[in-house]
Amino acid sequence: MPKSSKREQWNKLSLAYMKKYPSFIYFLGLSLLLGMFSSCKRTDPEFTEGSVQLRFSEDTVYFDTLLSTVKSTTKRLRVYNDASKAVSISTIGITNTSNAFSLTVNGIEGNAFENTDLLAGDSLLILLNATLEDQNENLPYVVEETLSFTTNGAEQTVPVIAWGQDAHFLRDSVLVCNSVWTAGKPYVIYDDILVDSLCSLTIEPGTRVYSHFGSTIYVQGTLLANGTAQSPIEFTNDRFDSGFDTAPGQWNGIVFLEGSKSNQITFATIKNAHNAIWLGTPDNDTLPNLTLANTIIENNTGSGILTFTSDLSMTNCLVDNCGEFVLACLAGGNIQIVHSTLTNYGLGFFRTQPIAVFTNNLQLNDGSVLLGDLSVEMENSIVWGTQTDELAFNDSGDKSFNISISNNLIRTSDSNISNQNIVNQDPIFIAPYEFNYRIDTLSPAIDKGVDLGISIDLDSLQRDNKPDLGAYEWKQN
Repeated sequence: MPKSSKREQWNKLSLAYMKKYPSFIYFLGLSLLLGMFSSCKRTDPEFTEGSVQLRFSEDTVYFDTLLSTVKSTTKRLRVYNDASKAVSISTIGITNTSNAFSLTVNGIEGNAFENTDLLAGDSLLILLNATLEDQNENLPYVVEETLSFTTNGAEQTVPVIAWGQDAHFLRDSVLVCNSVWTAGKPYVIYDDILVDSLCSLTIEPGTRVYSHFGSTIYVQGTLLANGTAQSPIEFTNDRFDSGFDTAPGQWNGIVFLEGSKSNQITFATIKNAHNAIWLGTPDNDTLPNLTLANTIIENNTGSGILTFTSDLSMTNCLVDNCGEFVLACLAGGNIQIVHSTLTNYGLGFFRTQPIAVFTNNLQLNDGSVLLGDLSVEMENSIVWGTQTDELAFNDSGDKSFNISISNNLIRTSDSNISNQNIVNQDPIFIAPYEFNYRIDTLSPAIDKGVDLGISIDLDSLQRDNKPDLGAYEWKQN
């Protein structure tokens, strides 16, 4: 008989038997199932009673740097049992005399834990958070505690160290008219602040301004942020843990509103914003609404500088590494750029926009077009990046369009620019992928500038009578 016929007969007999004796089949299956479970008896782990050395993922837990009263991000410490038997950790605790730290073990938060079992070859995850008290100090301070583990009478410790910084906190507020911010404690901004019309904010040398995620500095009056070479002013985000010192898009930036005038930012750094500077200050004169000098603007998800029918003066400035434009001057304005380096190597970004764009028009979302007379003067500067054309213009024909670009080094295919500038020759930055845009020994930018009376460079080094192009003067080591 074929095998298939035998299989069919067997299936028919089995089905008939199940119909005739259903109870027997049920109890047979149940007995087999219970037998399977009874053979899987739980065995308690065997614990070692001798000396055991736990192993830790970190020899020290660091928090760097925390603003006082602000809860930290969570740090993680793994505890490993490399022994062949389970261990019972009789105590896990932190000294915590500062009351700054909290632990979470097995989902429970506290400062001390008892009789925590750890199987052979297994690990235990400990979560640590810190909230430091205000110390009424201008300088950073350190808080040190000890995380201890006692196993079979033997104690092991892991230091826990947090650097703290007291601060002035500002949240969603209009500043007192004619405020003065001083060096010492940094100023930390949550949400938005506003420098009101007819008022000023003066920021003194050495002042640090830290902005929380999504916050904006609005200026309808006047911002006077004048640092020095020895004590520059810093605008950046308020997170200092690893990876965030160069993380773009951590705050919105500085927005100059219509009516704002006579703004100054010198010897400053502005970084890690969305659009670092947004200048929307149309008026009827050609005086700079914002004067930028000896300033570094970098690491922005949007643009470094956006202007709308506004007047801007830039000297000795470095603007680099932006997700969109480095500099976009739209719908007109009076723009002066001298001894500045505008560069974009797309570090961490995929970009399609050129480094710099100048237009006398801008189409708005409602379809209307904003127009304004445009005047651009660029001299002794570098515009260089990874794209073939890093400089763009757009003339509507409805407003004046005056462009004077000479004695610069530019990456472009525009033949009109090539007559008065060095084009498509790599400036040979020292280490552009490490944010070092000083020119190297063989740079074609050396000695190619004209003397404009700008005697020092962005590093406060002296320029000679044949200055180099860009923000930095080359100096032989």
